[in-house]
Amino acid sequence: MTVLIFMLVLSCALALALTPIVRALATQLGLLDHPDGRRKVHAKPMPVAGGLAILVAAALTLFAAWAVPGPVRDSLSKDFGFLLGLLGASVLITILGVVDDYGKLRGRYKLLGQMAVVGLVMMMGVRVDSFRILDWPVNLGWLAIPFTAFFLLGAINSLNLLDGMDGLLSIIGIIITLGFGLIAALNESWTAACVGVVLAGALIGFLRYNFPPASIFLGDSGSMLIGLIIGVLAIQSSLKATATIGLAAPLAVLTLPIMDTFAAIIRRKLTGRSIYATDRGHLHHCMLSRGLSHRKVLVAVACLCLLCVVGAWLSMFLKSELYALLSALIVVSILVASRLFGYVELVLIKRSLAHQTTKLLARGKRGQPQQMSMDLQGDADWTDLWERLTLAAQDLDCSQVKLDINAPAYQTSFHARWENPADDHAEMSTSWRMELPIAVEGAMVGRVELLGHRGSDFFWDKAAKIALLIEEFESALQASLAAPERPEAHPALSVKSASALAVAAD
Repeated sequence: MTVLIFMLVLSCALALALTPIVRALATQLGLLDHPDGRRKVHAKPMPVAGGLAILVAAALTLFAAWAVPGPVRDSLSKDFGFLLGLLGASVLITILGVVDDYGKLRGRYKLLGQMAVVGLVMMMGVRVDSFRILDWPVNLGWLAIPFTAFFLLGAINSLNLLDGMDGLLSIIGIIITLGFGLIAALNESWTAACVGVVLAGALIGFLRYNFPPASIFLGDSGSMLIGLIIGVLAIQSSLKATATIGLAAPLAVLTLPIMDTFAAIIRRKLTGRSIYATDRGHLHHCMLSRGLSHRKVLVAVACLCLLCVVGAWLSMFLKSELYALLSALIVVSILVASRLFGYVELVLIKRSLAHQTTKLLARGKRGQPQQMSMDLQGDADWTDLWERLTLAAQDLDCSQVKLDINAPAYQTSFHARWENPADDHAEMSTSWRMELPIAVEGAMVGRVELLGHRGSDFFWDKAAKIALLIEEFESALQASLAAPERPEAHPALSVKSASALAVAAD
């Protein structure tokens, strides 16, 4: 344990010394995160090369520990192949992150790069052949490779999603890596314990410059590096003979990243948005919108994360997975019950299920259109606007209408859909479909989707009416969102759009 503490201190000291150098280098090379007025709202361009400082500090510390004769060197030498593979994968994912931070990488190529990195780690022996949860063993067989790859990719991307506020991911990373380091030490997996400790030390040193107000960001190079190593630690720290892991403890430690990722997927899939769409519905965004200051958010998240780690550690120490699962359940319950996070997604699932059930029961019955609407974020009142949009759409003989507003810069998000089940099987030869973007000051903030029948009017007559409707809608929306800090701006949206939609429908 003395050696582990020394490694923690050395890694921290190296990160403290290296981060200013990396920050200056990133600024010189133009590796900066520029504010866009939409999702990135920091005041000035910020260097995004934290991953480089963390990687070098952690690697140098491991090398120093290996250079000193003793039990730690023996353990590291025994797992030399694993460490070499992890170092190579860490370098590759850091380079991938730097390229992405430069804005030179599309989402699909980023995923392919992540898969290549995960493949390298798995070639070096990181693999789960079976797992155990609540004393129920599951032998994965041929699913071992896809399961391990999915687990590691999930860790990389879930941690990447959490990097949205000064100091947040650094603090989460410190607690999680120390947690896995302690679990590994408890299982006498000393190599994994060393990796966890040196990453935690590097993050502690980096936090000095990343704490609000930050002077450097982790960037994708840092967040994906942290995610990769945490994913590997989650497996290696709990690994038993025959490549079997107890799943409860790692899942408990990763409760917050898993919950944040799952909530993002639910939001985007149920509103028809791209899985890669950005929004301000993540854990830290929701806490900030509830009135917590940046520092209170950091304290709250740290406490919740620490609770999960303590539960996981108790489950390993007392050999009962119930403690890990209970700690995860308590954290999720606190967030949902307090409506700090997860409540909106829960209501969205409930309303979507109710909408689909009602639609199914009403199938084939004319005159019984079904609709669902929900404010996902913000205080804007969209009710009157949505009602008048559906009335106008009915006058235009539409069978389906969807409205989706996603404006992170204005901290507002809304989703609604209206359908007539009797029109589900309308012939394509007598129907039309249209999707129109909604923009404010040249920036996309949402879209309207419509499906309808040609009827007795010519299609182009309807298209012209819809175009007028959207044009007036954008004008009303721009007037409302021009000053999002003024609550009185939102009612003006309903008043103006009411007349606009009425004109468009006539």
